[in-house]
Amino acid sequence: MSVQHPVLFFPGTLCDERIFMPLWRTLTIAQRRYVPLQWAASQIEMLALSEDRILENEKVHLVGYSMGGFIAALVAQRNPANIASVTLIGYNPEGLSKEEVAKRKQLTTMLKQGNFKPDNDAYLSRFIHPSRLKDEHVAGIVKSMAQDLGKTTLLNHTLATTPRESTVDALAKINAPVTFIAAQQDAIAPAQAIQQLKGKLPKAAFHTISDAGHMLVLEQTEAVASIIAKQIGV
Repeated sequence: MSVQHPVLFFPGTLCDERIFMPLWRTLTIAQRRYVPLQWAASQIEMLALSEDRILENEKVHLVGYSMGGFIAALVAQRNPANIASVTLIGYNPEGLSKEEVAKRKQLTTMLKQGNFKPDNDAYLSRFIHPSRLKDEHVAGIVKSMAQDLGKTTLLNHTLATTPRESTVDALAKINAPVTFIAAQQDAIAPAQAIQQLKGKLPKAAFHTISDAGHMLVLEQTEAVASIIAKQIGV
């Protein structure tokens, strides 16, 4: 029987362990490590928290969701000898569009002025599939994370990862399996845009999940879990 490598999980913006709880209940992982990006106030801190969880001579699987996908890609680029595989969920490695950067600038201004609550329905509807906006297991979890982590975490995460450079070339050079999981109705990291990267990332695997928005980890847990299971060999 092959030895199972540790699996590092990287959460998205304004997320903590709760984003992965249903996934962890579905997957059987001997060595699971969580990177608490919600504690980080800068990109340097995010990378330090991540690399603290990798021992010197071991190989690890990286599973990054959204912003965590960006950090996972950077960690893979910086530690190529330690990477067993990379799974990127709801993350477009091309970086942020001008439109998304403009939205983020507007958001940071509002957060600094104190006139924005990250648990408001209009903001959350950008991330959650319309069919799950009243679902306690999806919208309820997203709202509770937003309420508990608050404006400061959202501001720190937004500033730490804007602008967001492309990691396409770095991912193309990684000598380990790379898998993308995108959601059909994701308005933040559109599946169509991610699928178009097949030419630039010929060795990567691409999966699209239907009936899901940006919170696909919560919305379609079983489908996401089955793809991760194949990648990490459980």
